[in-house]
Amino acid sequence: MLGHYAILLESALSGEFLPASEDSQSDLRSWHPEGRDLPSLFRSADSNSTEAQKIFFRVMRLRLIALIVAAVAAVGSWSVSDVEILAVCASLAFAGALASGIYLTTGQLEKNWYEGRAAAESVKTLMWRYMVGGAPLSKINQNGSETDEILLDRYKEIVRDFPGLYLSPTSGPASQITHFMRRLRSMPLEERKRSYLRGRIINQLAWYGNRSAYNKSRAVLWAYFLVGAEFAGMSAGIFRAAGILDVDVMGVIAAVAAGGVAWVQAKQHQSLAAAYSVTYHELSIISEGLAKVSSEGQWAIYVASAEDAISREHTLWRASRMHA
Repeated sequence: MLGHYAILLESALSGEFLPASEDSQSDLRSWHPEGRDLPSLFRSADSNSTEAQKIFFRVMRLRLIALIVAAVAAVGSWSVSDVEILAVCASLAFAGALASGIYLTTGQLEKNWYEGRAAAESVKTLMWRYMVGGAPLSKINQNGSETDEILLDRYKEIVRDFPGLYLSPTSGPASQITHFMRRLRSMPLEERKRSYLRGRIINQLAWYGNRSAYNKSRAVLWAYFLVGAEFAGMSAGIFRAAGILDVDVMGVIAAVAAGGVAWVQAKQHQSLAAAYSVTYHELSIISEGLAKVSSEGQWAIYVASAEDAISREHTLWRASRMHA
């Protein structure tokens, strides 16, 4: 058994997410609840958060593009029948930027995004604790109805913690404790350990590892872009002062650079790369102790420590968004 877990962990940490054995009947998805197997509360919070995030960045992208268009239109001059066309275009672009800014400020998109994500992840960590018997939902000295009551009470606390969050219902069953969750909880300890390793630990190692690498590469790319924009602005200023360049493009370059800075601040690539990397390594360290767990008591503590590591990242992420 120790060798079995060692192979899986080595595969996870090396980025090779392989089946548990050659005769495995299921891929990784079968070890991780999806769709109708997830609690209704999670599906609602996750759906609303994802939609709010998409709209937020679409509107923000529109706002930044509108400002750049306004800067470009302000450079030249084009009159038709005594009407300054480019001035009209600049005014319309500023109007679009203004409308977008008002919507971002009053629409609470960012708040719905990160609070919805925080609620969804809070439900998910409780779901995993329940399914595999992690503290405080362990299988030690607890009957089924008592554990269900504890879980549902925790769900109620999550809903109360986010009073302004609109959790619109999604399609699918309204069950908060699904058949999948009950079935996994009823399995022997070794089966739950294997399910947790593949469905949660390896899944999260892959997610945090990939997202850390992605955000690091994006941070570097945007850093080069901003340096290039600033160099272009400096060069344009020198050429303008020397009389080599007749068109004043410094305002356009400044608008592009400012838009890039605003986008980078919204995306937080650098801080996310660092946070995801820390969580990845923390989880990899925790995963090393899985094979040593042999009792329900040890298992409940082990799962709680792994879920606490994941929850810390979510808590820090939410705090960074609130103070961004």
